[in-house]
Amino acid sequence: MESKATLGSIQKAVWAGKLPLHITLAPSESRTFDQTDPYLISCPRISYLPSLLPRLRAFFASSLIDPSSRPHEGWFSFEGVPLKWHYPVGLLYDLYAGADPASKGGAETDLLSTTDEDPLPWRLVVHFSDWPDEELVRLDAEGIVMHDAFINSVKEADFLRNGTAKGIMTLSREDSAGLWESWTFQTSSEYPTFSYHPSHNRSATFLSGSFSPSPQTLTRPLSK
Repeated sequence: MESKATLGSIQKAVWAGKLPLHITLAPSESRTFDQTDPYLISCPRISYLPSLLPRLRAFFASSLIDPSSRPHEGWFSFEGVPLKWHYPVGLLYDLYAGADPASKGGAETDLLSTTDEDPLPWRLVVHFSDWPDEELVRLDAEGIVMHDAFINSVKEADFLRNGTAKGIMTLSREDSAGLWESWTFQTSSEYPTFSYHPSHNRSATFLSGSFSPSPQTLTRPLSK
């Protein structure tokens, strides 16, 4: 019971984790160069940067030199480095700016902080032109590329956790869509659940919103 409660609290903490972002429009694409107001947001760590593109395109619309650019043409950079959009926001931060968490301050850091030594809010630049084809796969207007990348990452996680990706691969279209929507809109209560029964094991393996651990059978090591 205690382990389930612990897992539940960990899940809630992971799901609720947020990261303050300070996003500016690339000066080369702005009518006012580097004088454009930044976009400030507290972003879920488990979300993906492309989910911000529609609102960023609308926010910077009046400042864009090229008004014909579209949301899915947007990409992000940090200190000149294009950020892989298929990585969660929290992972990107940890890789590029969060190497020493003990010295980074708390999650309540002021979004308007301007101290150069303070890594929060995380300062990113959004671009709507000059897509870096050598570093990033292009997005599409329908969001299919982003959806497929997410589902593939879940398949990998399922395989690492259970030794098979059957659980994800046998999801119905409705459940697959529900999984993606729950992640996109951060509605953990709607996280779809499912189970499957591997042929080599009588115990069911569950992958659910509670992230209950998979049943394991202990066996003695073989000896000569």
